[in-house]
Amino acid sequence: MANENLQTALESFQNERDAEIALLLEQRAAAEDAIAAAHEASLEAMREANVQQMRDVQYAADKSVQNTLTEMDKMEVTIQDCRKDNLNLRKALDEAISQLQRNQEDVIDRSLIKNVILDWHGKKGKAKRDVMILLGSILHFTEDEKDKAFIGEGHGTLGKVVDAVAAPLPPAKLNVDKIEGDTVREKWVNFLLAETGEDGSNEDAAP
Repeated sequence: MANENLQTALESFQNERDAEIALLLEQRAAAEDAIAAAHEASLEAMREANVQQMRDVQYAADKSVQNTLTEMDKMEVTIQDCRKDNLNLRKALDEAISQLQRNQEDVIDRSLIKNVILDWHGKKGKAKRDVMILLGSILHFTEDEKDKAFIGEGHGTLGKVVDAVAAPLPPAKLNVDKIEGDTVREKWVNFLLAETGEDGSNEDAAP
């Protein structure tokens, strides 16, 4: 009888222990499932956050590329405009150089003419005539202008005689500031005419 009671007690104790173990295992499984679910939820949230970040980065990259392409288009237009302006400027410069080369014969250094005139005014005799020949060469005197300035071929011998016996020239009869003429050449001829005592009316009356 005592053995039966002991056996019953042991079986009851074993059943309680098995029930406790089963409960612990069930609780453990539930806890593991809850932890796994929490981890999965956390991973899903991280995935969604990463996907959103990737979308934001992709959008920013696409926007940057679009802005860069727009700037490149604007820069290309600017480059084309600069090329057109450069071409037009080059054409204008070539035309200006060509015009300058065509008109180079008409460009005279003022300081050169001033020095030649001052040198001529301070010379006497043959040296004075030589300076006038130089000035006539610089200003491209015509044959008629050379004759008026006594440096033409028709005045060669006479000029030598005049230079040899002539007294120094008197001061200019005409104020330099009042010399008539639109060009340096005309002013110079009128100055010479005034120095020799002639005027424009006498020239017109001459045969």
